[in-house]
Amino acid sequence: MAQQPRFSPENMMKMMSERRLRSFRELNQTAVKGATVCAGSSLMENFPINEQLMSRGIWKTVYNRGMSGFTIAQYDEVLDICVLDLAPAKLFINIGSNDLNLPGDTLGNLERGYRALLQRIHSALPACEITLLEYYPCMKVDPNEPLQEGRMPRTMENVNKANEVVRSLAGEMGFRSLNLNAPLMDAEGYLRSDIALDPIHFSAAGYELVLDQLAEYL
Repeated sequence: MAQQPRFSPENMMKMMSERRLRSFRELNQTAVKGATVCAGSSLMENFPINEQLMSRGIWKTVYNRGMSGFTIAQYDEVLDICVLDLAPAKLFINIGSNDLNLPGDTLGNLERGYRALLQRIHSALPACEITLLEYYPCMKVDPNEPLQEGRMPRTMENVNKANEVVRSLAGEMGFRSLNLNAPLMDAEGYLRSDIALDPIHFSAAGYELVLDQLAEYL
């Protein structure tokens, strides 16, 4: 009898991403052009922005096109499906936090990749108002926590340095950057434990704090 394929975390993530992209392709067929798109990786995908806007009585057409686990390079591969096909009037993007876990010239590679991605978006959608959301805080790193091979821990030191890169890119390219982190942080400058789901991700209550600041720009 043939062995059944083993479902590794990587295979499961790939399968979930393929399903999500298929859904996006279908949804894009009836999507309203000139609306608002939220782009990024898991910290964007997990943002229940439509439900939270409705709860506030705010009726905006917002498409969440976050892709969990994606780096800048991976998001560039699906940029047509996630952003360009929608031709948004406004784009809020938070991509690159997964690049902070990659070894090597981390910040240099992030800057080069992010600049190229933004140039591609601006070239295709010159009238789109682009806002870069700075990277969110993380919890304090446990030095004893095992890491996936080839990965580095995400630290607040690197997050802060990466946010300097984001602000610099936004200024250079004429885009807006927003830092929405203050209410998410504890007294030491880390992600608050009462809203944290894990060292990186936070709960719906945390996203309410984000939306408190973001709503006026939507």
